[in-house]
Amino acid sequence: MSETSDGRARPALVGWLCGLAIGLALLVIAPMIHPLDQNYLIPTHWRIVLVVAGVASAIGVFLLGRGWWWWSLAMAVGAVCAFMIRVEIDIAHDRTSHNLLPFELLLDFVSVLAFSLVGALIGYTVRRRADRPSEQGPWTPGWRPPEE
Repeated sequence: MSETSDGRARPALVGWLCGLAIGLALLVIAPMIHPLDQNYLIPTHWRIVLVVAGVASAIGVFLLGRGWWWWSLAMAVGAVCAFMIRVEIDIAHDRTSHNLLPFELLLDFVSVLAFSLVGALIGYTVRRRADRPSEQGPWTPGWRPPEE
């Protein structure tokens, strides 16, 4: 996979995959233990998603060392993509659910983005404080030689 010249591709891709995985696990799979006629997503599952998104952003941006804005934006998009799967399941069961869908999507996107931004900024700040100036930049695993 090639990165863009300013290094946005990797944080955005990993952030989107992380947001999608969190959303699928907590918004699609976990609520399946409840009957579909219960209001199971509000507020418990979304609260967990927000906290996990913040923690995952802090860890992810700390490891990558860059791309905190693109990571957060992509994570919010990934979580909303997973929520759309849940919406399709809900609408297939009850066509009257999610009558205010545009507002739900906007509120959910902004909420995940806010928590993800806070976590990403924490991870970015900790990474910058922990690294010596000569070592700042993307994280390179010990088993792979640094790129020249």
